[in-house]
Amino acid sequence: MVERKLLVDELELEYEGLFNATEVYAVIDEWLKLKGYDKFEALNQEQVLPTGKDIRVIITPKKWHTDYVRKVLKIELIMQNVKEVETVVDHVKVKMNQGEVRILFSGILETDWEGRWEQRPIYFFLRTIFEKYIYRTQVDSYESEVVADVQELKEKVGSYLNLYRFRKQI
Repeated sequence: MVERKLLVDELELEYEGLFNATEVYAVIDEWLKLKGYDKFEALNQEQVLPTGKDIRVIITPKKWHTDYVRKVLKIELIMQNVKEVETVVDHVKVKMNQGEVRILFSGILETDWEGRWEQRPIYFFLRTIFEKYIYRTQVDSYESEVVADVQELKEKVGSYLNLYRFRKQI
């Protein structure tokens, strides 16, 4: 059975104002490809309300390092009251979205994700000894990589969203 260690629990990013929903998704997608993650979209839901669209997307990218260790991120995009707005940026009319964006980032390290070390009690015991004394430094480095990846992705998306606050609108 997979042993999961939650390293980052729902690191939150909030934004309200003008943005482009497809570009936010593209920024996340591009970063995942750059870092070598395989993207899995667990949920993609859109609901049209009188106040605007509510969009919820859950992405669970995974990166396999060995047959024993893999990194898993969970990215939950929640966009509420999203309306399509036409605005002028640098003397050019552009269609944008306006609303509230909330993104939750989580980071998980999974070990023995194939369940090979739990077939017999002696294997389970050996795995415990192996992880505690032999493989500990490598597992620690993978844990720090997961935390760094989550933080880097949050900063990348946050800086992208903050660009919209400073664009010159006429």
